[in-house]
Amino acid sequence: MIKAEMALADLSFAPVMHEARLTLGSSYLVPHSHPMLETRLVRMPGRWFLVVRERMAICSGDSDARATVVDAKDDATYDALHRDCLLWPLDYVLIEAAQAGHRLRIRAGVLGTAPVYCRVTDDRVSVSWDSADFARGPAVIDTEVAVHQLVLRTTYAARQLYTGVVLLTERASLFVEPGGARYRYPEAVEDTAPVDDDGEDTLPTFAAALERAVSLRPWLEGSVSLELSGGMDSATVAAALASLHRNIDSKGILLDGEVRAPQVRRRRQIADRLGLADHTVDISDYPPSLDLDTPRETYGFCREFYLEACSALWSSARDKGRHTLFTGVGGDELFPAYLDEISVEAAKGPLWGRDARSYAEGLLTPCAQAIARSRPLFDAPASPVPVTSLLANACRSPDLLKHGQWPVHPLSDPQLAYLCHRLPRSSREGREVMRRYLESRLGGDVFPKGYLKETFAHVLPALVARHADRLLAQLRECALADLGLVDRDAVARLVRHVAATLSHPATSALASFLWLERCARQASAAGFHSGAGPGAATYGT
Repeated sequence: MIKAEMALADLSFAPVMHEARLTLGSSYLVPHSHPMLETRLVRMPGRWFLVVRERMAICSGDSDARATVVDAKDDATYDALHRDCLLWPLDYVLIEAAQAGHRLRIRAGVLGTAPVYCRVTDDRVSVSWDSADFARGPAVIDTEVAVHQLVLRTTYAARQLYTGVVLLTERASLFVEPGGARYRYPEAVEDTAPVDDDGEDTLPTFAAALERAVSLRPWLEGSVSLELSGGMDSATVAAALASLHRNIDSKGILLDGEVRAPQVRRRRQIADRLGLADHTVDISDYPPSLDLDTPRETYGFCREFYLEACSALWSSARDKGRHTLFTGVGGDELFPAYLDEISVEAAKGPLWGRDARSYAEGLLTPCAQAIARSRPLFDAPASPVPVTSLLANACRSPDLLKHGQWPVHPLSDPQLAYLCHRLPRSSREGREVMRRYLESRLGGDVFPKGYLKETFAHVLPALVARHADRLLAQLRECALADLGLVDRDAVARLVRHVAATLSHPATSALASFLWLERCARQASAAGFHSGAGPGAATYGT
């Protein structure tokens, strides 16, 4: 939501806002410019704060007013405005400065929609919503983080692939002063527990909470697009949006194979019944790139393999003046199964996931295997927003913002998640309350029980098979092998195995390797080198 380059010594200067850019001395802060965001600078002698936050529907005011400057008349006014920012229910990034002692604090809101990364070096602080900005100079690769990512271990933490760069996780804060920096995680949220089934119909409560989550932000006519995959999550968001508004574009990627016909049929039913203007691209026209050569542009820590097709959709939305993208991110976590509701085998995790990790571990050198056997001790505390949603934000938001899109994920709303997590088992199992909601809006024929779900699982295996020879040729030089993390021959065997069998678990392990190999090659080209795991972390928590 903001980019900044600040020297602590420049905090002696008074902040000046000019054309949505704050300067003080040679330092600057540039809020991301978007109609769904607003910027406020609050000043008083000796201290100031700048907040970039999502606009709320109930207090949107003038849609063209995106930056305001307030000179607080006294401490009470300043503190009240500051408290209002901390309690803001939508996402924000807050930067506070004190001239005395040249102190700086950076805080994040709860939603993690477009999280920022920070790096502190000597007397300077760098902040950016795009981790690619930190890949343009020498740094140290944290081998422990790299290994855990290689073996498909999902972590959401301040600690990142480049040592010295931290992700400001939701509700976290970074405090900086000359000679030191401290990172503070928030308190973990309490575990939820389901309520007993008292026979009351949960559908009205679910529908009301969903429509509240959809309507929190201001509605700018003709500005909204919707990611519509053809699945239940995005269809639920579509139904809630269409119940409140009109003139909505839906965007989606059409897959090949046996899922295509039912996906096309569902999309047509959803679009027709909700009055959506639907636009699709074929995955075959925008296949993922497996090329390991140096990319034309610098990319960050996270990158999804289907960015080519997504970019085509996002560009079409931008070209039509649509700048806000609603998605179904978060739906997979709305209806958890608690341990006393599932079998012992199910609690251990799906066999597919265990097979994928086994393939990934087979790539590692003995040293890396030792790291992989250790449990990561740097995860952020439990959040009101599902971790998978936060990780999806970190992965997708920089590319969305570059395409002029602001993402909105109603199914990740903390209040909706809290409600759904406490529903009785009969409403959660099989997403029953969501299925009933869709039935009430679309009819019972769109999502019958046992419907064939769309999946990208068949895309990458076939692509690897077609390009295996080129991939093997490029992997004669392997940056991760040079770092001592993977065995070069094991990587080649995995490529051949995927090409021969089209195994989904093996492809998942290979995809994780390919993404990190790209990062390592980019790092090597910029003069990066590897760090020694746990001891390489810069900030305490």
